[in-house]
Amino acid sequence: MKPSTRWTIVVLVVVVIGIIWLLWTKRDQQPAPAKSPVATQPAAPKPEPTPAPTPAKAEEPVTASVLFDFNRSEIRPGDAPKLDELAARIKGRTFDRLDAVGYADRIGANAYNLALSKRRAEAVQAYLVGKGVDAGRIHTEAKGEDDSVTGETCKNMGPENRKNQKLIECLKRDRRVEVKLAATR
Repeated sequence: MKPSTRWTIVVLVVVVIGIIWLLWTKRDQQPAPAKSPVATQPAAPKPEPTPAPTPAKAEEPVTASVLFDFNRSEIRPGDAPKLDELAARIKGRTFDRLDAVGYADRIGANAYNLALSKRRAEAVQAYLVGKGVDAGRIHTEAKGEDDSVTGETCKNMGPENRKNQKLIECLKRDRRVEVKLAATR
């Protein structure tokens, strides 16, 4: 056997052993979870048979309020359970419409805040659709700076811009989406 043939065989054996060793050491490792600013949804268990839908009681309001970070439209992981609970409460109910109304604080231009509040309402809609709520039954609306929850509480806190952290913190309740069951059958 020629020396070049021997070396070729040795190199091939070393490469094969290296590949086997690499695969052997990686077999027990879990893949890293994907990083995302949006709350991730847990894997859905197999659906159980659902009982016949029961009409919603008029005295039992079905609502949720979700807060957002400044200048953001992603659902915060801490607020996702509120939407999970809402989706669970309406599951199996017969309803015509679910309203998701988005709001923004007063910092920034009114037109920008109106568009931001629309994106927030649409983020809530997308989340609820991911939980099995019919997208055609969710009505989104944007109110922008209208209907402030904080009212006069945050007046005279300095300049109204993104650098004023004290004002941003004070206005956090204005950055929200309110979801409510609007009409039942």
